[in-house]
Amino acid sequence: MICYQCGQRIPDEEPHYNGYEKTVCKPCFSDATRCFVCRFPGKQMQTVEGLGPECEFCRREQADILREGMDLTAQLAPLQAFLQRFEVQAPPMPQFVWADRLELRTLQTDADLPPEDFIDDFLRYCYPVWYLDGQFHLLKRIARPTFIVHATVQLAVAHYARRFKLPNLAGNSPFHTLARGWCHWLGYTVAGLLQFEQLQRELRRWPELGAQGEFQRWEAMARHRKPPQMVAFFKANLGALAKKHLQSP
Repeated sequence: MICYQCGQRIPDEEPHYNGYEKTVCKPCFSDATRCFVCRFPGKQMQTVEGLGPECEFCRREQADILREGMDLTAQLAPLQAFLQRFEVQAPPMPQFVWADRLELRTLQTDADLPPEDFIDDFLRYCYPVWYLDGQFHLLKRIARPTFIVHATVQLAVAHYARRFKLPNLAGNSPFHTLARGWCHWLGYTVAGLLQFEQLQRELRRWPELGAQGEFQRWEAMARHRKPPQMVAFFKANLGALAKKHLQSP
């Protein structure tokens, strides 16, 4: 394998990154500037003001990029139907607020990182879509597959946040981590069904800082139980934890 960035051969035993049928060695992936849309370390990056560097592949595939002000209604109907299978009632007319990546990160974390540097916070430090107090905040430019998967997560978050009268599911109690893990797993499941393999791999690892909650619990359970069984188990446990950890369910 030859690294797309440096042109050097990648040893067989060395970890590497794949994207757009290109392979990038671990040192280049660690050091190179990455696209704010897809995280790929392109060679012909161009900066989009307020958002960050955009790679040559995202510029080439503009038809698959959602931009600020676009009508997202057509993207949502299949997600709402999918979530109904898991007894999640997604809002019929979500209110979207387009934000740059630093605004979005600020909503989710207190990570102290220099704002002038490119930060790999697209998934590591924040979700690219984030529900808070009745609104869905999302990047001003986002790849359609990324939106579909992460909107699934946050539509589910909105359902449970409304159910328990919370602004979102941020928090460290067992209730919060159980609920966040479930919502994260729903997005992971959509990525698998749609064969968004890179997104599915990323969801198994990111976001860090515990944002994905007890995701691994649901991933393991899905190997042995069908969705109706998982829904019943989740609802029973969530209700018990709500009584214990929330003041007023």
